[in-house]
Amino acid sequence: MKKRKEYSSEDILEQLDKCAEDFTFPMLDNGYIYPVHSKLSAYRDEKRWALIIEVIGFNYRGGGHNGISNCLHIFGNCISTKPGTDNDNFLFITDNAPEHLTFDEEYLESLNPETKTMILRDKEIIVNHDPEFYLKKGIELEENDKIFVWEFLRGLEPEYNNEFEATENEIRARIPLDLPKIMELTEWNHPDCANSEIPSNNETFKQIARVLETGLDEFYKPTKQPNNHWKNWPEGGAL
Repeated sequence: MKKRKEYSSEDILEQLDKCAEDFTFPMLDNGYIYPVHSKLSAYRDEKRWALIIEVIGFNYRGGGHNGISNCLHIFGNCISTKPGTDNDNFLFITDNAPEHLTFDEEYLESLNPETKTMILRDKEIIVNHDPEFYLKKGIELEENDKIFVWEFLRGLEPEYNNEFEATENEIRARIPLDLPKIMELTEWNHPDCANSEIPSNNETFKQIARVLETGLDEFYKPTKQPNNHWKNWPEGGAL
């Protein structure tokens, strides 16, 4: 008698679709959040699977450092939380340097002209105020006399992407320690959830579901261009 698989690609896609329906699957053009960077990691063995999508961005309703976060969206059949995301899956990893507040005191939405550094994961990093620096990175500043938080964060790409991404300890606090990683992506074609595209209709996630089911990364053969870069989601943060 053939042994039944512990899970199937259909099971995986069903969970992802349900989270999309419940608005707990990443929507890269969330009107409240300016997207900055994202990462996808897949884990599996014969009985267990997990998928983590990290979305780093700026929520202007939080403002300042309270608005800067890495939101982990966690899916799987071996996780301790409900699939999707919750308040415990937000990582806040920036802070003011000792000398000055990083952002304007009134609205917490633009750089303080006096600040020279900011804390990122306990390290002091340089704050760049030069408009040309941002323009050379393809970041069109919305105003001439200020640099908004999301523009500043996008200027930190790609040099500081690793620091914004979750650490191994942060990941393993949320999925089993012994579950092997099979795939990691920083570029992929993401579904347009705001326009009702669901993961099970998206090439990327159909292929990743097969990789998770079989353990064979050869099933990931994308034909569509990656679109998870923030430039492809201009509605993000636009509400």
